[in-house]
Amino acid sequence: MNTQTTTTQQVIDIINDMNEAELVQLNNEYCQAQNYSDNEIFVNDEDFFSTFFEKDVIGAVRAVSYGSYNYSHEYVKFNGYGNLESFSYFNTDELCESVETIAEYIADNLQDFTQFDNVEENQ
Repeated sequence: MNTQTTTTQQVIDIINDMNEAELVQLNNEYCQAQNYSDNEIFVNDEDFFSTFFEKDVIGAVRAVSYGSYNYSHEYVKFNGYGNLESFSYFNTDELCESVETIAEYIADNLQDFTQFDNVEENQ
């Protein structure tokens, strides 16, 4: 096993042990690094609506009506049409990319992901 694969495997192991909140944070950090803003996950609360629909009540109604939204769900994201999709459960299957793809990126950019400080970078 080469050193890059060893580092990637360490990152995969950490990702697989993350709780839901940590996975959401990782997903968002990775999306921001890759400029995948459409795949970011938000907490479904008043702050979300204040941030994205501050003075656009009709826009919020449209996004909810044409999306797949449930008020009681924990998380929300925008779909490709700008409508809302909500859900209450988030695991590695819901990450914007496969665990392996994200792990490879993180292994190449460890300095950008503080939650992986304990991963030994192999040279």
